[in-house]
Amino acid sequence: MTDAPRRRPRKDALANRQRILDHAERVLNAEGLDVSLHRIAEELSMGIGTVYRHFPTHDDLLLSLYHRFQERIVAAGEDLLELDDAYERVVRFIDVSVDFSVESPIARAVGARMKRVFPEELRVSPAAAVVMEAVTQAQAEGKIRDDVDATDIAVLAGMLADLVWLQEPERTVLLPRMRALALDSIAPSGAALHPLPSHAISAEQLTQVAHRRRRPS
Repeated sequence: MTDAPRRRPRKDALANRQRILDHAERVLNAEGLDVSLHRIAEELSMGIGTVYRHFPTHDDLLLSLYHRFQERIVAAGEDLLELDDAYERVVRFIDVSVDFSVESPIARAVGARMKRVFPEELRVSPAAAVVMEAVTQAQAEGKIRDDVDATDIAVLAGMLADLVWLQEPERTVLLPRMRALALDSIAPSGAALHPLPSHAISAEQLTQVAHRRRRPS
């Protein structure tokens, strides 16, 4: 006896799923992870049973948001490849990381929750290979200091992204200043620069660090 073919979801079911995810992302970005499924259903004028059919638990909803965020990161990594200049790819990666945090401020907290609940779902950033190659090429061209690693660039981008939680007007003042300092810090070594101590962390360690980061309280 063969298994019956799986039925494709109806268009209205797919539309409901999209509405739930869109609304959940907006509310969670504004208020944090603990917004309940019941509240989401109520605000959408949707039966809670409909929400549960798509997302049996709150963590299932967060997992779908996590996959959504990963798709955006994949797209950003593909866009980096459109830039011919290696140094510009590195700078653009930093800027994209900040922009992503502005657009999806809850993404890191979602990643931290997934590390605890669905650790098998964690992924190394698809932009990592692009940045690693760009850093190596920019170093060969004398545009980035030799002792910088691609993971250092990712950490710098994360540090700048954390500044999006500052209130205005401080954010508008500090973010571009810290960006300028960060870019100067990776410039080719000169007499005024101290050599970097120790060694860089690995890509695997960076993934673990990134998924431990939480939204500041």
